[in-house]
Amino acid sequence: MAGIDFEQDTEKVLSYASFLARQFDASLDLLYVIDYLITPPSYIAPYVEQEKNEALKKFTGVRDLLAKEGIQAKTEVMVGRLQESFETALRKIQADLLVLGFVTHALRRSSAEKLIKGLQMPMLVVRGRKADEALSGSLKVKRILCPFDFSDASEKALEIAGELQGIFSSELHIAHIIPDVINKNIENMDSYKITIHALHEHIMNNMLKVIDEKGIKGIPLVDSGIPAKRIVALSEDRDIDLIVIGARGLGFIKGMLIGSVTDAVLKSSPCPVLVVH
Repeated sequence: MAGIDFEQDTEKVLSYASFLARQFDASLDLLYVIDYLITPPSYIAPYVEQEKNEALKKFTGVRDLLAKEGIQAKTEVMVGRLQESFETALRKIQADLLVLGFVTHALRRSSAEKLIKGLQMPMLVVRGRKADEALSGSLKVKRILCPFDFSDASEKALEIAGELQGIFSSELHIAHIIPDVINKNIENMDSYKITIHALHEHIMNNMLKVIDEKGIKGIPLVDSGIPAKRIVALSEDRDIDLIVIGARGLGFIKGMLIGSVTDAVLKSSPCPVLVVH
């Protein structure tokens, strides 16, 4: 399913949603939600009905456009609370994946952020320079980056990244970022370097073991720094087309619906991000 709002990112979302529908020979459902926290009063009803009719007309054009690409899409317009509406629609069609655009606001959470934090399912968040390039018809997934920290969430993300690597014939880059929390202003810098080198080697050996056990062909990397910033930098440096990341892990705050690092990556990534719950 793809969430559609008919704003500037709609074309990008449709490009990725239709691309995935073709790749997986999957059905495609499009949903537009007229978001109301409470039932609209009666005097608002005509305006709601007008917005609904306008959305239905726009969906007619979208369906015609997708039909030319050989994709038969189903569309639905719902009125109600945003998350509840999506949950109802997703449950009804038993969706495997939700495709969304991404907008962030300085003072409040956007609709996309509310859904990403609230829905417990895999979500492809379409954003960044790579998503802009997709509009030119050059949508390809040549390189995938999977941040990995040995948590259950990152193990699940790695397994999905491995599956996608096979489907797209992609390179898979697997990165473990050591949080840069050790005070480097110490007197014995040689001792510090030896300790860090040993830690890198230990983590690399464990990563190779996990990759081998899962039968995944990937390029492992151990790096250090602020995790979210390093993940974004690696995506830029290695010209990554898709980040596959666990919804939790890679951070110190636990018990959240989405990890703090995942949240930060979503706000800065140069490419779409597949969030794995």
